[in-house]
Amino acid sequence: MKKNNKNLTLDSKIVGPLPFINKFIDRLNLEDILNRYIPSKKNQKLSNAAAILIFARNILIERKPLYGLSEWIARFDEHLIGLKNAKPAILNDDRVGRSLNHLFDADRATLLTEIVLKAIAEFNIDTSQLHNDSTTVTVYGEYKREKSIRKGKTSVALKHGHNKDYRPDLKQLLFTLTVSRDGAVPIHYKSFDGNTTDDKTHIYIWESLRRITGRSDFIYVADSKLFTKEQTMYITNEGGKFISVLPETRKECTWFKDWFRSHKIEWQELIRRPDHRSPESDEHIYWGFESPMASNEGFRIIWILSSQKQEQDNNTRSRKIEKTIEELACLKDRVGKYNLKSKEQISEAVLKTFENNRSGSWFDWKMVKKETEIYKQKGKGRPGKNTKFVRVVNESWTFEAMPNGLKIQEDAEMDGIFPIVTNIDQKELSMKEILKKYKYQPYIEKRHQQFKSVLEAAPVYLKTPHRIEALMFVYFIALLLNALIEREIRLSMKKNGIKELPLYPEERNCEYPTTDRIISIFSNQRRHILKDENIIVKYFFDSLSNLQKHILELLAIDTKYYQG
Repeated sequence: MKKNNKNLTLDSKIVGPLPFINKFIDRLNLEDILNRYIPSKKNQKLSNAAAILIFARNILIERKPLYGLSEWIARFDEHLIGLKNAKPAILNDDRVGRSLNHLFDADRATLLTEIVLKAIAEFNIDTSQLHNDSTTVTVYGEYKREKSIRKGKTSVALKHGHNKDYRPDLKQLLFTLTVSRDGAVPIHYKSFDGNTTDDKTHIYIWESLRRITGRSDFIYVADSKLFTKEQTMYITNEGGKFISVLPETRKECTWFKDWFRSHKIEWQELIRRPDHRSPESDEHIYWGFESPMASNEGFRIIWILSSQKQEQDNNTRSRKIEKTIEELACLKDRVGKYNLKSKEQISEAVLKTFENNRSGSWFDWKMVKKETEIYKQKGKGRPGKNTKFVRVVNESWTFEAMPNGLKIQEDAEMDGIFPIVTNIDQKELSMKEILKKYKYQPYIEKRHQQFKSVLEAAPVYLKTPHRIEALMFVYFIALLLNALIEREIRLSMKKNGIKELPLYPEERNCEYPTTDRIISIFSNQRRHILKDENIIVKYFFDSLSNLQKHILELLAIDTKYYQG
């Protein structure tokens, strides 16, 4: 007798990358730690910690707005996503908002320290060299109350400032991040008011890092905003070490430029590397020169000459000069029309053009007065043989601008040259070693790029500033997980002698896998439950490819989560 299949149902849910994301959450003991700092009510169906971690998984896998979070969760296996016995509808935007409230109320500084210390111990992260940089997080909304006060605690202020997303019309907060030299793993973050400048943040950050690492002799690497007398002297007096870039505005830079033109410098080759992006091109070469003059504070200055930067500086200058010439030509065509008639209006427009292109130092220019002579009839009426005419001179203004070849040549002599400043003695670290440590700085910029583009941290819109501040903590957790997964697979590849994996479309190889790419490889993996009414007939999964099995092996993930 033929069986009736009308009662058969198929329940398909996404497994995706959740098994290996969950493994890293478990290794960090995140849920237990969060539960201790953000307690929940006894009858609460889903703890605040569980809600925050579900939100962190969402950020890692597929950033969705809060109002669509419950629909997104419903697509995934409920146990792997962290719902436990709750229904997806429980995690709406209000529920996540309340969890963010509790997270803001918590002692986040101590919570952060405990999470990071667990990561350092569990993954054996080297903290002898730490890199710091900042970015801005742009927020949508007017936010008439730029800061909020909750239970006596004041949030960061959302303010206008120097916006690194090129949105000066929107408010922002400043987000600073510190990563390890070992895998660019996030070690610390801090949110500051939107109008805070970087040169006011480093003492606080350095002290926080000292508490986390339990030492003061780590090497702290940051951009030129670190180099203020107050900050560098504080770090030095406390037994710390730093590497930074000397700001161009310092008189030591002016002195070197003058000295450079009158002395022959014997550059010492430090590093020679092939250009991986263009194997046919020349190598990137870095030379160094120990400055005979220390900084005013007595710190060591190393001048670096980079062949790559030399080419970039030349191309940048040529591009700016060409663009300035084009804009000045257009400006000249408009002189005498609209609001470009007076001397002041024209002069202001020319200076604005130089300012926008940062090209004023390469041009000579001047205002030019034009006199136009005309004869005008004296008196009214039709002109006749006895009509008298008077001479009238009309004045108008224009400008003349030309590139100054000598100034351009003088500037070109400094192409590719930049100063590194440090309090580390020559006997301890050579020029080459200092340069190598500084050159890891771009990796933190990649973390910021992941923070904004991959994890889509900006722009943000939430009801209150304190929730936005708490949200930054969730993003830090997501960044930490992202970095640890990436570090783990790269270390495993190195251990097993694997140089690349075919992660890109058409099985193109990837030498340095990212977490985002690994997640995308598993994004469509599902588990299926075939039921006859309430009886399970079959429990099965999508089959794994050889590449997926290989990745799971490298991450030491049991395939049972994908094969039953």
